[in-house]
Amino acid sequence: MEQNVTKKAKKHNLASFAEANGLQRGKHCCFGEWNGYRVHVKYVPFGNPSCLVTVVTAAKGKEEQLKKWLARKKKELCIADFGAVGIGLMVCPKSGTDPFRRVAHILDMVTAYLHKEGFAGASACPYCGQALGERPVEMSDSDIPFSAHEACFEQAFLQVRKKKAEEAARRDKKPLATLGALLGGVLAAALFAAFWFWFSFGAIGALAGPFAGGWLYKKFGGKESVYKVAACCACTLLCTAAGCFVCLYAAAAADLGAYASVFAKLAADFAASAGATNLILNAVFSVLFAGAGTVWLAHTYRKNKTSVGSVKRLH
Repeated sequence: MEQNVTKKAKKHNLASFAEANGLQRGKHCCFGEWNGYRVHVKYVPFGNPSCLVTVVTAAKGKEEQLKKWLARKKKELCIADFGAVGIGLMVCPKSGTDPFRRVAHILDMVTAYLHKEGFAGASACPYCGQALGERPVEMSDSDIPFSAHEACFEQAFLQVRKKKAEEAARRDKKPLATLGALLGGVLAAALFAAFWFWFSFGAIGALAGPFAGGWLYKKFGGKESVYKVAACCACTLLCTAAGCFVCLYAAAAADLGAYASVFAKLAADFAASAGATNLILNAVFSVLFAGAGTVWLAHTYRKNKTSVGSVKRLH
């Protein structure tokens, strides 16, 4: 099967790309052989990343070679990120209106390089690099389907089970990790205040809370869990609400006018339609932005739980 950069699907979407290039369809993906190598293309328009291209090959001991080549060719390949592991390489095409033109170009360049450098193709086991023989195992590793030796599959399966057991046994530093989520909320409140005083709309600051909180939660020793998602969301909302109150209080205190107290000034501001509208807009959009970040955290948790690091037999 031969492909080249000029071979394009008439409609640039996952289904037409797979059909035009003889690839099988899966959920949000397509896979098969490309110039003698097993490949996998995952595309989720609002995913992170939205497109991930994987080429399977026996790369153990040659990961750095692949990374150096990808780094040199990053601009020519038009990729945003890349990586290499023992059973292949992964690249993320730069986002655009037509990612599948880039995918075809990437696969052509990558497979040509692998063939030139003598990397094993689809007829070899990606774990050991030896010929598959008559009875290979159809399997998937991190949802990437390919064929491997029975013994290599069993070894990979046991390694994954061992890693999962070690992760399950690892101590979950939930109290300290919650502090990390709280610090993410504090950052969201600080950004809320900055945007508020710049142009009276601080809600966008709430978007940073779940992202920063999730990162700090992990850095402080927390494990991936539903609690992590809930803690980051709650801390963001609470801290943003506190930040909003501080902003309102500071603004009222700086301009009391004829009012006897700050709270009297606040009540008068809320009674005015402009003040109430601004507060409602900030509150609503703060919840929406915090919710968007929380949805991303929940998606990441679900993705890590269900697919990353999984090894299974397909038949």
